[in-house]
Parts: sequence; C-alpha cells; structure tokens
Amino acid sequence: MQVRIEEVSPVEKKLVVQVPWETVSSKLGEAYRELGRSVSLKGFRKGKVPRSVLERMFGRRVRQEVAGRLVRESFITAATEHELDAVSEPKLDQELEIERGQPFEFEAVVEVKGTPEVTEYEGFELKSRKLAVSDEAVDKALADLQSEHTELMPIEERDVTASTDAVAIKLEGTVGDEPIERPQLVVDLGDKEREPVPGLAKALTGIPLSAEDHRIELEMPADEADEGAAGKTADLTVSILDARRKEVPEIDDELARDTGKAESLDELREVLRGEIEAREKRQIENEVREAAIKELVRRHPVPVADALIERAVDSKLQRFQQMLGMDPSQQPGFGEDMRAELRDSAADDVRGQLLLEALADKEEIEVTEEDLSARVAEMAAEQNTQPARFRAELERDGRLDGLRFQLRQEKAVDLIVSRAQVIEVEPGEEGTENPEGTSEEGASAAAGGEATDEDRDEAASKGGEGAGAPEENRGE
Repeated sequence: MQVRIEEVSPVEKKLVVQVPWETVSSKLGEAYRELGRSVSLKGFRKGKVPRSVLERMFGRRVRQEVAGRLVRESFITAATEHELDAVSEPKLDQELEIERGQPFEFEAVVEVKGTPEVTEYEGFELKSRKLAVSDEAVDKALADLQSEHTELMPIEERDVTASTDAVAIKLEGTVGDEPIERPQLVVDLGDKEREPVPGLAKALTGIPLSAEDHRIELEMPADEADEGAAGKTADLTVSILDARRKEVPEIDDELARDTGKAESLDELREVLRGEIEAREKRQIENEVREAAIKELVRRHPVPVADALIERAVDSKLQRFQQMLGMDPSQQPGFGEDMRAELRDSAADDVRGQLLLEALADKEEIEVTEEDLSARVAEMAAEQNTQPARFRAELERDGRLDGLRFQLRQEKAVDLIVSRAQVIEVEPGEEGTENPEGTSEEGASAAAGGEATDEDRDEAASKGGEGAGAPEENRGE
C-alpha cells in the first residue's frame, strides 16, 4: 500500500492512498468465499454456488463492501504508520470503485488533533481577589443549617400550598424544544436558589394540595446560569404527590449543639466562618487558574478540529440534560441554535486542553504514581470509600487514564501560575473572576460539611472531555 500525506490545514490531513490489485483481489476472494458459505440459491447446494454466479448476482454489493473495508483498513494502517493523531473518520469526496486488475485508489481528508506550539506562558499578570468572608455569608450558612434541621410536618389547617411548604411533585413537559420528565421531585417552596427550574417555586405556591396535571408556563431568565437554557420557555405539567409544612428551629445555642459543630451560637459562627474561608480560598485559587488558562488561550489562537469542538458541545449539553434530570441516553440532542451558542466556549475549552498538553510535553511534566494515589485517596474520602476500592472501580471502568490526564493538565496550569505575577485585588474589581453568589456557595458547602471543587475530579474520573481524553476521543 502506498500512502501520501498532504497538509490541508494544521488540523486536517489529506491521505492519498493506493492499494495494489493483489491486495484488492485477495479481499474480494475473501468476501465471495464468505458470501458463498451463507447464501442459498435454487439449483445449488449451500456453499457450492460458483463465484461467477455470485459475481453476476451480488457483484456490485460485494465491491462496495470491499471498497469500504479497504478504506477503513488503509486508514488505520496509514494513521498508525504516519502517527496521525486522528480525531475523526476519513471524509471522501469521490465514488469508491473497484476495477478489475487496477489498484484501488482513493483520497480522504481526516481531522487531526494537531500539535500547537506554546510560546508564551511566563509572566502573565493575573488578578486574585482578596479573601473576604462577610457576615452575610455566615448568616447564609446558619440559615442553611437551620433548613437542614427543619422538620416536615403534615398540613392540617389549609388546602393550598404556602411558601413555608416543601412539596413532592411529578413533573413533565419541555424546556424549549427539549423534554423533561421527573416522576418524583422535591421542591422547597421557600428556597428559590435551589429550585430545579427558575420560577417553579413561586408557580407552585398557592395551588391546591391535591393538584393534578396543573399547567405551568415559565420564561427562562436571560441571566440563567446555564447559557443553553437562557431565553427558553418551559411548558410544564405538575401533579402534587405530597406536601408538608416546615417546622423551622430557632437559630440559637440549641441549634448549635444539634449540629454537633459547636456548643454555642457564637462558637458555631466562628466554625462556619473558618469553613467558608477554606472554601473561598479554594475558589479563589480556581479563579486564578481559570484566568491563567484564558490568558494562555488568548495568546495562542490556534485552530481546533471541528470534531473535537462538537464533542465538547455534546459534553456541555449532556451536563445540561443531567441538571434537568434528563436521561442523556434517551434524549438524542438539542436544537442547532443551542449548539451554535455553545460552540465558541467549547472551542476555547478544547484549545485550552490542547495548549496545556503541549506545555506539559514541552516542560516534560509527568504524573507520578504518588500524585495519582494522592488524588485517588482524596476522591475516595469525598465518597466515603476505601482508596483501593475506588481505584479498582476507576480501573474497571477505564477512567484511570482520564484522571492521570487531568492531573497532568493541572500541573501545567500550576506551572503557569507559579511563573505569573499574581496581584491581589479587592473583590469585584475589574479583571477578577468573582462569580455572583460565590460566598453564598461557600457558606452552603460549609454548612453541609462538604466542600467540593470536585467537578474537576468528576470530569476526570469519567475519562476526561474534549481534546484531552486519550483514546475515546479519537477516530477509530
């Protein structure tokens, strides 16, 4: 087989392939022998149909199948021999034909991951907001603890819901063009921050406790957290399965003792402040890291293969489906308008991964067994399981390589930050990453006893996303 590789672009290669007739003839012989063993024709014993008869009756189909097989096999061989890091199937722009006695020739374009060159990654000026935990954040944490220790009691003196209730509902309908179905969902009508769909808690307040197939229509706000849902209309049908009133405890020394965190309210406030500070410190560190990646991407506007961008879009949409309680395996996709909205950010996500990978190669960054074991132990502790058992699960599910890849990316970001000029600024100052509600999120995590910047680890343990995950993101 002869292969010539031509560069179409930094992320596209053209393969010009010629397969000698001897190989083609052998493949045709195999195909006809296989067909002959399975086909039954009147007048011939099974397995004894002459090839000439098979060629006359099935020749076109066999030639097409063999041509397709030759393309696939040639592509795999060429990609291996020429070290093409392919991320898509080959695209052909011509009809595949096999002519007797002639070499089989075809041209195909394939997308490759590309190897961007990282030239600027030292001396970045990065802003880090000053650690500050407000009294309001501590109050929010106390309110969350109060909510956790709230008891749910039967409703006896009224027949409609109130903002002090928690209801279990059956929910179905659509958000935009996408279906949503939750056979059982609990909604706290007094907690609008955690409502599954913006505006749902208010819409459920004041309706009959026995409501069935109650119709609700909501407009998704323009500042909706998930950009894919912004501006969509939610058309929902709700049935109340159960409703309970909340019996809320006082925020006092007794509540402090009930939490097991402190013996007095003042002591509990200090404990919560410390937990929020720890959470905020991790958040600030993550913001600096994100800023470093954005600056790296800004300085290296490298091209990215469309196949990788589409996979990154798929990943974003899958997370959106999970947020709405959809089963991604049962929901085939979203409208093209939603996908288009996500492509730019998905491209930057992929670009960042490729650049970090190139930087890690350039600086010879390695993930040691100690690094991997430490992260596995950390993740196992978060899931309250033994490290050995958790690692066995990662290995069994093929997720360990994804975690190793993620650790290497993190080390590359750490290198950039270590060589950057990090300037501490007041919270909210222009140029800092300070997502709205950060302090409240920290308060919530502290109140619940679980601090997670662990989306990173979750994604890694699932095998990585976008450009970086090793095998599953490459063309077969």
